Amino acid sequence: MPAVRFLPDEVVSAAVSGETLLQAARRAGVPLASACGGEAACSTCRVLIIEDPAGLEPPPEEEAAVLAPLGAEAAVRLGCRARVRGPVTVRRLVIYENDEAVTTRWKAEPEPLGRERMVGVLFADLRGFTAFSESLLPYDVVHVLNRFYALAEASLDRHAGRIATYLGDGFMALFGAEEAVGEPALRAVRAGLSLIDAVDGWKPYLVALHGRGLEVSVGVHFGPAVVGALGHGESRIVTAVGDVVNTAARIEQANRGFGTHLLVSEAVMRVAGEHLAASALPPVGLPGKSGRHVLYAVTGVRP
Repeated sequence: MPAVRFLPDEVVSAAVSGETLLQAARRAGVPLASACGGEAACSTCRVLIIEDPAGLEPPPEEEAAVLAPLGAEAAVRLGCRARVRGPVTVRRLVIYENDEAVTTRWKAEPEPLGRERMVGVLFADLRGFTAFSESLLPYDVVHVLNRFYALAEASLDRHAGRIATYLGDGFMALFGAEEAVGEPALRAVRAGLSLIDAVDGWKPYLVALHGRGLEVSVGVHFGPAVVGALGHGESRIVTAVGDVVNTAARIEQANRGFGTHLLVSEAVMRVAGEHLAASALPPVGLPGKSGRHVLYAVTGVRP
């Protein structure tokens, strides 16, 4: 069995010929990072070959595709794709301050820390909340927000969505992040319409109690995102990262300029448009995005 020496750990693993460096490292308790779970979708398992490069098989195409854009030298390999065929010495390149704790977490959580999924992303925001809250006592502000979030969670639950991030008087919600249930884009739009109706129904209560009501604006986009756990300890959350998130936030903000309540992207219309009562709006620029974008104002769902 070929001996694989891992630095800076000074751990030698008796590898099975043909297994990957990542597999050999995990079996030996070496905390070789792998944010994507060993699917060649990240570069966190990079190692530097120190001795005996012939001890590894040549890199496959998917490994080269990851490393080439990074300008990595030939001696740098991906642990999840570099297969052992003889003795070799490598050095981990991604080092955590507390490697032992990270290793323990990997043993307890064998699932990868991130997966790419096609998700529906919904951003919602209470319009005029800053002016609304200026005359309220702090505890009343918290009470109003918690009532809003209760309405939001009820609307999301009905369509298999969940809040991923709270943003003061708004939030980001994900559909299809954990499992494929129905059509995530359509479910996100349905949830947005449900939330708008719920806030409209809440308005008389706010007027009676505080002298004015609130409205909500919603933006929905659909596309690929990396869904995974971010943060450490009790602050750890499961959320999505990617351009689809940034675009959804900009779409929600565009409601103010158009005077609309629910806007969706062309990507949403491509996969769910046949079910939506929607009208195209003039092309508009979105902050931080290049070009002009056609958004659609949605007023309902067709029978």
